[in-house]
Amino acid sequence: MNDRPVLLCILGLSFLTLPAVPAGAQEVSADTLHVTQIQGEDVRELIGHVLLTQENTRVTCERALQYIRPGKFLLTGNVVVTDDSLTLRAPRGIYYRPERRAEGFERVELSDGTTRLTAAYGEYFAGERRAFFHTRVVVVDTSSVVSADTLFYWRLTRRSIALGHVVVRSPADRLTIYGGRLDHDAVALYSRMTVSPLMVQIDSSGEGRFDTLQVRGLMLEAYRDSTHRLIARDSVELVRGDLAATARYACFYTAGDSILLRSAPVIWYRDTQVAGDSVNVYLRQRKLERLHVMGNALAVSRSDSLHRDRYDQIAGDRLRMLFGAQGLSRTDVEGRAVSLYHLYDDTLANGLNRASGDRIVMLFAEGKAETITVYGGVEGQYVPENMVRGKEADFALPGFTWRPPPPRVLRGVPLTAHDH
Repeated sequence: MNDRPVLLCILGLSFLTLPAVPAGAQEVSADTLHVTQIQGEDVRELIGHVLLTQENTRVTCERALQYIRPGKFLLTGNVVVTDDSLTLRAPRGIYYRPERRAEGFERVELSDGTTRLTAAYGEYFAGERRAFFHTRVVVVDTSSVVSADTLFYWRLTRRSIALGHVVVRSPADRLTIYGGRLDHDAVALYSRMTVSPLMVQIDSSGEGRFDTLQVRGLMLEAYRDSTHRLIARDSVELVRGDLAATARYACFYTAGDSILLRSAPVIWYRDTQVAGDSVNVYLRQRKLERLHVMGNALAVSRSDSLHRDRYDQIAGDRLRMLFGAQGLSRTDVEGRAVSLYHLYDDTLANGLNRASGDRIVMLFAEGKAETITVYGGVEGQYVPENMVRGKEADFALPGFTWRPPPPRVLRGVPLTAHDH
């Protein structure tokens, strides 16, 4: 008898079971089997209800080509790979028996009960319980939607890394985070976005207007534990409407409407600039309500639109500022309090007043200082206009610097309601 492999055609058998190839308790079955050679390799063609099992891994499809020597299966037609609770689906794929590795092509879908992932290509290593996906990757879970160019996933530790044009959308928090790399730990409920990260939160006023918060830093960290907070680190910039801020550290509580700024924070609100060692920003219904400044507090406001080089200033150890519909309504500074306030006769400049004490309270109307009250150890000085004109910088309080605020759009990302 000729030793060369011959074409073997077995028809009409229901769910044919083939002899197992030794390696990890593998079993293969199908409705129909053809045995042949392709380019000198022994190949089995399996047709109809194809089933391959190897340890905990189960592969089904409509048709498969089994290359005997390398242990490779080319799979087509409703390919399904299951490994315990994980399921991978694709129109076609490849299964590598020695590595217990499966590849999916075209419209790959992976699910594990709570998370669904789709991509143009997917690869799953059953022995190591890790996966790799690329091209149009989208991950949907109970709280967010992530899109990326590439994604790595480790089942045992529930960690993942997404790379390239990463976008994270969290509908419940109305947040979208953009970046180039996302590290996610599902056990710790922690995510870290790096490579030019930007967070955007859009709120609708219900009247066709949108109030957008943008936060940028070298790193954005999200904690989804009981606090639900976002932390921005290094070169932090924050913009929301008339409010802007910079710092080296910012903690944003998404549910509590508060922002903590640390390490050289500076805040701008309309024509007012505030700086200190640390600043707490409190919002109400996404609108600025109050600022608490702790340590080396200094608030600076443009004195008059006709005198751009004149700034009203107030400084002290601690500063509280209250805001209303018309802007700044009250400033309360304590501890070595000093104020510098320019005077006007109608529109004509008329010198300045400098006052100091234990505490200074300023009340504002329509953004302009209306009354100034000094408490404890009061000292005051009036400087006439002829001594002030052209020498405004000589009277500035220690630490005074007027800085330009961050741009209203922190990066070229479309900030529209369509993103949410």
